[in-house]
Amino acid sequence: MKKKLLPLAIAAAMAPGFAAAAADTSGFANITYNITDDANQPTTGTNPNEGKFSANGELDFSASPADGVTVRLDVDLANGADNTTTTSLEQAFFAWNAADGVTVIGGVFNNPIGMESQNDRPDLWGNNRGVIGNILDNQTARYDNNLTGLAVTGDLGPVTLTGAVLNDLQQVNEENSLALVANYSPVAGLDLELGMVTQADTPTHLAQSTGLTTAEDIIDFNVSYAIPNVAGLTVALDYLSAGKIIDSAYEIKVDYNYGPWGAGIRTEKVSWSDNTADSDRNTFHASYQVASNLKAVLEFADGDNANPNTAITGIQADNLTTLDLVATF
Repeated sequence: MKKKLLPLAIAAAMAPGFAAAAADTSGFANITYNITDDANQPTTGTNPNEGKFSANGELDFSASPADGVTVRLDVDLANGADNTTTTSLEQAFFAWNAADGVTVIGGVFNNPIGMESQNDRPDLWGNNRGVIGNILDNQTARYDNNLTGLAVTGDLGPVTLTGAVLNDLQQVNEENSLALVANYSPVAGLDLELGMVTQADTPTHLAQSTGLTTAEDIIDFNVSYAIPNVAGLTVALDYLSAGKIIDSAYEIKVDYNYGPWGAGIRTEKVSWSDNTADSDRNTFHASYQVASNLKAVLEFADGDNANPNTAITGIQADNLTTLDLVATF
C-alpha cells in the first residue's frame, strides 16, 4: 500500500537530486482482462464485458533545470475492449521551490484529498479505485479527479501543510473552492492525513433520488500503519463525510507482502443522506511481482448498491473479477 508523504504529486519534484536533472520521462502500461462481470450479465446471449482485454497507459514528462522550476506534464492513453481509443491530459503544472521547505504549485494537478489521491494505476491499492476516490472523482469536473488552481505546501515542524485556491470543483460556479491538507507522521510507518475542500451547491450537476445537488463541502481523514512487529503487514482507514448526498463513507484495508507475493483485503461502505440503503463492497486481491517493473494483480470484488447513485461510488452489484498486468518505465 503506497501512502503519499507529500500531497499534490510533488514528491518526485522534491526528491533529493531531482533538481539537477535536465529532463525525465516515465510512465506505465496496464493490460486488464475481465474474467467475470456479473452486473452486466444479460438474461439471454453473451456477456459483452467478460473475456475481454483492454489497455491503458501514461506518459509523464518532467524537466527541472538546476536553477529553474520543475514542470510536469502527464498524458493518459486508453484503448477499450470496444477498440475505442482516448487521450486525456491528467496533469500540467509547475512546482517552484520558493523557500526552504516551501513549494508553490500551479496548474492542473491530482486532488490532494483522500488516501487514493494518486490516480495512476501503479499507485492504486488494487485493480479498481475505492469508493472514496470515486466519490471525489465524481465531484470534480476535471478528468480523473484532478483540480485546477494554485497551491502552497510547506513543512511546519512535524506537520506538512498544503493550502490551495482552486476553480470550483465542478467548473460551473464563480465561487472558488478552497482546500487544506495536513500530513503528519509521528513515528516510522504511521502516516496520518486530514483534508477538506469547499464546494458551492450547484443544483444542476448530479442526480440524486431526492433531486439535483452536489455534495458541497467534503472532509476526509485517513491513516495507514505499517505494523513494526510483522514485516510486510499494513493496515489503513479512510473516512469521508460531505454536506450533501453522502452522509459518510469509509474504507478499511489490510495488506501483507512477502517477497514478490502480496495479498490485500478491503471493505467499504457508503451511507447516503437520503436514508436509502447503504452501499457496500468487499474486495480481495493477490499479486505477484514478476519483475522489477512488471506486476500481476488478480482481484475479486463483490458489491451491493441499492442506491441509484452507482456512478458516484463506482460500486456495482454482484461480482467483478479482473486480472491486471502493470508494467512501468
